[in-house]
Amino acid sequence: MSFTELGLQKTLSTRLLNLGYISPGPAHKKTIPAILRGDSLLIISPLGAGFTESALLSIINLSAEQPQSDQTYIILSASKDHNHIIEQRLKLLVGDDIAINISANLEGSFLPKHQPSIWVSTAKELHDHFQNTQVLGQTSCTLLLTETDEMIARGSKPDLLALSNYLSNQCQVIICTSRITKSINSISASLQHNPKRYKLNTNIQEPASIAQQAWPVSENMKSQLLSRLSSKLHNAKVIVMVRNDQTASRLARRMRTRKIKATAVRSDNQLDAFSRFESDDINMLIVPECADNSMPVKNVKYVIHYHLPDSANGYLDILNKTPGSVHMSLIAPGEEEQLIEIEDMLKRPILRNILTNFDYGKQVTNPTRKKKKRSKRKKTPQTKIEWDPEVPRTWGDPNAPRSNPEKIPLETWSPSPLPSIWLGEDKKRTVKDLSWSPGPLPSIWLEEDKKRAVKSMSGSKPSHRRRKKYNRKRNGNKTSRYKKQ
Repeated sequence: MSFTELGLQKTLSTRLLNLGYISPGPAHKKTIPAILRGDSLLIISPLGAGFTESALLSIINLSAEQPQSDQTYIILSASKDHNHIIEQRLKLLVGDDIAINISANLEGSFLPKHQPSIWVSTAKELHDHFQNTQVLGQTSCTLLLTETDEMIARGSKPDLLALSNYLSNQCQVIICTSRITKSINSISASLQHNPKRYKLNTNIQEPASIAQQAWPVSENMKSQLLSRLSSKLHNAKVIVMVRNDQTASRLARRMRTRKIKATAVRSDNQLDAFSRFESDDINMLIVPECADNSMPVKNVKYVIHYHLPDSANGYLDILNKTPGSVHMSLIAPGEEEQLIEIEDMLKRPILRNILTNFDYGKQVTNPTRKKKKRSKRKKTPQTKIEWDPEVPRTWGDPNAPRSNPEKIPLETWSPSPLPSIWLGEDKKRTVKDLSWSPGPLPSIWLEEDKKRAVKSMSGSKPSHRRRKKYNRKRNGNKTSRYKKQ
């Protein structure tokens, strides 16, 4: 079966073939004919299974077939950032061959125009627009609510309930949500009339029926994106597939520092990790690709491919093991070719998703600890005294001048005879042969040890004392020997 047989225009079908949609998936076959007939649908499926994509394709086809009708086509999302993402996806699906105006500005949206238009907005903006125009119960449109559970979490439930006052009974309303709650049921009862329910039913024989998402991100930002995604998974059980044990241990430590209950499966703690995962003690199980096939996958809601497998068949094996889970792949630029091979196997592209309010261009570096600067001690200023060359210094403090110094002129000073020990062996030398000789030593030199000074001047032979000297052998041990002085 082709997209043309489902009811889409030939131009749109050709555009889908160029984008990689080789054949319609299970979600396309279920929902596209029903939406083209004008039925209201309540779709319970996570992003990536193809149901939201089927609704977008059906709205594009309806707006292109009826360019001059009064029917208005509106798509609601959770925030303005989501509006931008949906607008880009619509422009990608439409291409250049289909003339459709896609805008996020609601001013003048309900005026008839020759060119078909699709309006992307939020629930609050649409409610405010209806209040200003005051068209109670008169608007006929095709309304698509994407990620309705996310809109409710952001506080849009009152605005969604208030839209029923402005819409006519003939409006076609399509609600897409990943889970069914009381709030979803109340919004469906307020906006829809006899809706048809479609729920995701996976089939192992058709891998394209499994919800799959691709999150493009640089390699050094994967852990940051994973931590942000884990906060949006509502504490569900998650299995993260990595390449080896070392990467698993490192990633588990990073997740625990961000207050996420995570553990890595290794060969030594495999049974312990599996038992803790089954008992809800931990929510995130980080598994290398070489892990045992006995890991618990019964209640796993999300399987995150931190690294893609080396082959498309390895990816297909993981899909077959966990068909009821949502598979999310963190794709680095170097893994784009592997993703294209997987898409060729599935015969349809995988949804490229972007996380809002996340800085993808931020560069992550390893933080280095800054060394604390040591406080410099304040040096006490020292007062320097300039020395007067005419004033001799004392023998104790060289900077302190002597009180009442005795000044002896150099001209009246005469040398004294040399001691006999100075003459040594040459006793024939006399004082006349010397032009200068020192006088007697000052008394301050002899105050500490007068006996020692006298002995050193008497000419006695030095005593033979033994001094201990240490040497080291080649093995490093100390040895001692005595050396005569």
